[in-house]
Amino acid sequence: MPVKHYSYLLILLCLALLGGYSFATPGANKNTVDTKIMSFNIRYAGANDGENGWDKRRYLVRRAIRDHKPAIFGIQECLWDQGLELNEAFYGYRITGVGRDDGVQAGEMCLIFTRYDRYHLLDQGNFWLSEQPEEPGSKGWDAACPRIVTWVKLRDRRCNPDTLYVFNTHLDHAGPRAREEGSRLLQTRMKEIAAGHEMILLGDFNADASGKDAPYKILVEEGYLQGLSLRDSYLFASGAEKKLNPGTWHGFTGKASRGRIDWILTTGGFRAVDAGIERLQMNGRYPSDHFPVWANFRQERHPPLPSDQIDGSTGATPKY
Repeated sequence: MPVKHYSYLLILLCLALLGGYSFATPGANKNTVDTKIMSFNIRYAGANDGENGWDKRRYLVRRAIRDHKPAIFGIQECLWDQGLELNEAFYGYRITGVGRDDGVQAGEMCLIFTRYDRYHLLDQGNFWLSEQPEEPGSKGWDAACPRIVTWVKLRDRRCNPDTLYVFNTHLDHAGPRAREEGSRLLQTRMKEIAAGHEMILLGDFNADASGKDAPYKILVEEGYLQGLSLRDSYLFASGAEKKLNPGTWHGFTGKASRGRIDWILTTGGFRAVDAGIERLQMNGRYPSDHFPVWANFRQERHPPLPSDQIDGSTGATPKY
């Protein structure tokens, strides 16, 4: 290849790196930024998974995330030691979240990772999907486990919407009433916390993305009735992606069942231009018993914000 071609490729690589892990796709221009978001149930390390134990797939979890270079990603079923490992591996990200059992370190976490160079943390919090949402470790209705929601309020240094909220959760696997009532509580609290700002909801909902299951019906199909309209980003996937099995839980087999239970939902200020399911495997081994999901959003650039608007507040110190 001629030298000038090598130089051209080098320039493109540098631009991509300077872009805060944003990638241009057809239709993008100098006034827009494409932003990748991911959600991934990584399977907790304490499970008796034999040949699919954490020590044999930790590298694949990191690779599945790094291959997409997301600006924001949410993790479900993460234990404290797994979080420490991911925090070290993704040192360019701020990590936010607490253990669901005690509100500190114990139990699974719904962690949110946000890039330091792109987002300023303005606020953060957690609540439980139960009749006592402020009580750490509380179980709701017919749930088998405590279920937590972690959220952050962010200032985007580069794009509109310049203020946004990200929520990450994991609905109960056993209790249908817990999933239904938990979805209603989640809807109510998101409205209260975000107070009209744009938002992203990530999670493992343990329910198919169809009106047959209550969570999707409540949060997506009928959300407008409660004043909170959320879009399913997967609906913007390519035709080729939609021809594949849309299931996201596969039990380490690669053969998905139970439907698409992992979602990325957003309010209307986020314009999805592509979405999909990451089906990475190496020699028959998968990163998790879930496939991670991703979506690409095209956002308008805004002029650089005055320093007092970005950094005038100390923001919130991550609790993790």
